[in-house]
Amino acid sequence: MTIRTTQLTSTIAGAALLAGSLAATAPSAHAQVQDRAAARTTLTFTVDDCEGCQVQLVNARSTLDADVVHVWQSQAKEVRDGRVTFRVATRRTWGMSVTVRAPWEGHTGYATTVAWRYNGEGVGDTVTLEEAVTKRKASACWEGVRSREVTVPLVVEKVRVDGVRKKVAGSIAFVPTTQSWLPPMREVWGGVLGSQDVNICR
Repeated sequence: MTIRTTQLTSTIAGAALLAGSLAATAPSAHAQVQDRAAARTTLTFTVDDCEGCQVQLVNARSTLDADVVHVWQSQAKEVRDGRVTFRVATRRTWGMSVTVRAPWEGHTGYATTVAWRYNGEGVGDTVTLEEAVTKRKASACWEGVRSREVTVPLVVEKVRVDGVRKKVAGSIAFVPTTQSWLPPMREVWGGVLGSQDVNICR
């Protein structure tokens, strides 16, 4: 009887020690939330024939009652050797919009904005320039990613647009493969998505 009691006590002590060890090594719920908040994504855009174009990331999200809008934006970076890379908090990719300023642009009065999705297109659909210029609506808001590293091809082409005073050189910017997107869908002219203020994504 004494032997059995000793064995039982030893077993309980061992189990308690193991549980304590697991508790010490397992991340707490708070730590997991902190890890997700601290997660960062290396985001690279590949852009042909747009050397010197300035690319900037913007994230604008409203609170549930839409009374407060939280805005974050990156520094503008130039396309070099056909690519530009940002390292951002992963959470900021949700609801991200991207503006492009090409060296050829005249006084347009707006910032050329990347269209993540055009009307009539589903996620994964390919979009050509010939198709893009026929579109009437587009989303400036990306649903974002959870990956630590992602590369997104962009198409940026020179087009003629209505400027502040006259027709000027402008740009059309879009993803050649339709991405997951967020509302709202906005009106575009000849496929050109322009922004005079931040795009508030929902």
